[in-house]
Amino acid sequence: MPQIYAQPSPAQSAISLSDGEEDDNNIFASGELAVASPATWYSRLHHVHTTARTPPQYPASRLPPEILINILKHLSSPRDIHSTLLVSRSWCECSVELLWHKPTVPDFNTLIKIMQVLSREEPIFTYAQFIRRLNFISIGSEMLDSIFGRLAPCTRLERLTLVGCSNLSDDVIARTVPCFPNLVAIDLSGVDSVTDRTVFALAGSCRKLQGINLLGCRRVSSTSIGALADKCPLLRRVKLSGLVDLTDEPVSDLAIKGSLLLEIDLNGCKKLSDRAIRDIWTYSHNMREMRLSHCTELTDLAFPAPQNIRDPLPGPNPFPESNRLLVSDLPPLRLSRPLEHLRMLDLTSCSKITDDAVEGIVSASPRLRNLVLSKCSQLTDRAIESICLLGKHLHYLHLGHASSITDRSVKTLARSCTRLRYIDLANCNQLTDMSVFELASLPKLRRIGLVRVSNLTDEAIFSLGDRHQTLERVHLSYCDQLTVIAIHYLLQKLQKLNHLSLTGIPAFRRPELQQFCRTPQPFEFNTTQRSQFCVFAGDGVNKLRRFLIDLFNSITEEMNPQGEEDVGDSVSYVQDEESMDIDDV
Repeated sequence: MPQIYAQPSPAQSAISLSDGEEDDNNIFASGELAVASPATWYSRLHHVHTTARTPPQYPASRLPPEILINILKHLSSPRDIHSTLLVSRSWCECSVELLWHKPTVPDFNTLIKIMQVLSREEPIFTYAQFIRRLNFISIGSEMLDSIFGRLAPCTRLERLTLVGCSNLSDDVIARTVPCFPNLVAIDLSGVDSVTDRTVFALAGSCRKLQGINLLGCRRVSSTSIGALADKCPLLRRVKLSGLVDLTDEPVSDLAIKGSLLLEIDLNGCKKLSDRAIRDIWTYSHNMREMRLSHCTELTDLAFPAPQNIRDPLPGPNPFPESNRLLVSDLPPLRLSRPLEHLRMLDLTSCSKITDDAVEGIVSASPRLRNLVLSKCSQLTDRAIESICLLGKHLHYLHLGHASSITDRSVKTLARSCTRLRYIDLANCNQLTDMSVFELASLPKLRRIGLVRVSNLTDEAIFSLGDRHQTLERVHLSYCDQLTVIAIHYLLQKLQKLNHLSLTGIPAFRRPELQQFCRTPQPFEFNTTQRSQFCVFAGDGVNKLRRFLIDLFNSITEEMNPQGEEDVGDSVSYVQDEESMDIDDV
C-alpha cells in the first residue's frame, strides 16, 4: 500500500516545557503527513464499473490525488474526514486512509466494532494496512488475548499504547509484536505479565524502535534490556521505571550504543551504581531528560565533578587496608563537553549525593530547566548557590527535605533565578518568613510548596498576597502558626488560585471550613490524617473564599453595629476563636 505518513524526525518534540524551546517528554510524538497516492479498492465488487466515467464538472474534482490528500490531511475532525468519503469515488480513495490511520477507541464496544470490520472476508479496503497508531488506554483491563492477537494484520503499525492492559498475557504479546516490523514506539506500562520474552521479540523484530515504556514490568531482567540496546540503535526514549533487577551493564550499553538517546527513566532501579550513570553523562550528548529517583546507591562519583575537585595522584595507595572500603576506584568524572540539551534531572531520594554533585551537575548542564532534589538530605546552602548559576534557565526546583538550607541561600536563589515557576521547600524547617518575602517577588511564580515550614507566620502569607498575582497552587500544610485571617487575605488577593492545602493547621480543623475540602480523601490515610485533611481545589477554593468573605462581613457588622470600621477588634475576635479551638484539640 502507498505510504501516507512520514516517519517523525528523531529530534521532533511534541511537548514544550518553555515558552520558546521544544522539549519532548512523550515517546508518542506526532509525525507529519506526507503526500501519497490514493488507496486501492480491495473488494472485487468495487473493481466493476457499471457506468462510464463522466468528465469532472467542478475544479475540485479535477485536483490530482496527491494535492487532494495534502489538503484533506489538514482536517482534524474524524467527522469532517468521514464527510469527504461520500463526495465521490476519487475523494473516498484519498481520504479513507486518513480516517483509519489512528482509530479512536474510547470504550470496549467501539473496539469490537473495529475488530468486526478488520475481520471481514472481503472488506472494501484493506483497513488493517491503514492503521498506524493504536491507543488502548481507555480499554485497560478489558483488553483480552483473543482480541489483541487479531491485530496481527496491522503490519504497518507504528505506535502502540497498552497502558493498564493487565489481562494481556506475555505469550500473546510476544507472538503478536513481531507482526509490527515498523513499530516506532510501544508503551507497556502496567502490563505486569510482560517478561524478557516480549522484550526479546521487540528487539528481534522491531529494529526501527525509538521509544519503549516498561513502567512496572518487574519480570523484565537486564538480559533482554541488553538485547534491546544491541539491536535497536535508533532508541531515543527508554523508560525502565520499577525494573528492580536492572543492573549496570545494559544501562551502559544503552548509553554507549544508543547515541541518539534523548530520555531515560531509571526510577527505582536500586541495583544501579555510579558506573552506569557515568556512562550516560559521558556518551549521551543529546540527553534531554534523566530520571534517577530512588537510585539509592548513587554517590557524587556518578556525576560530573566540580572544577575544584582534584584528580587522585597516581601511584600505590599507602594505606590499602585501612580505607579500602571508603575510597572508590572511580576517578572524578570529567566531561569532554557539557550536556547542552539536558533540561530535566530527577534525583529524588538520592540521599548520598552532596553539594559537590550539584556543583558538577550545574557546570555540566548549564541549561537545566527542571531540577528535582527532594530528599537529598545532605545538601546545604552551597548547593543552592551552585543552582543560582542556572539563572533564567531554571523554571522548576524541588528541594523538599533539604533541611540544612537557610534564608541566606533562598534569598540569593530568588534574585538569581527570576523565571522560577514552581519551587518546593517542604520540610526545610530552618526557613523563615524572610524566604517567602524574597520568593514572593518572582514574577512568574505559579506554585509554591511550604509544607511543614513551621517557622512561617501570617506575615509570610501577607507578602504572597501583596506582591504576587500569578500564584495558582499554594501548599501550606502543617504550618501551624497560620491563622484564618491570613488565609482570608490570601484568597482575596490571589484570584487565580485553584489549589490550597492547609492540612494539619489547627485553625482549619473546623467542620464549617472543612466542608469545602476536596473529596474523596486519599485512601491510604489513617484516621488521624483523615481528621486533619484540608485541601481545597477548583470550586472548593471559590466556596471557601465566599464563605470567609461572609464570615468576616458578619464579624465586622457584629463588632461595629454603628457601621464604624474597627479591623483590630475583628482580628482579635478571630484569633480568640482560633486559640479556643487549639485548646479543644
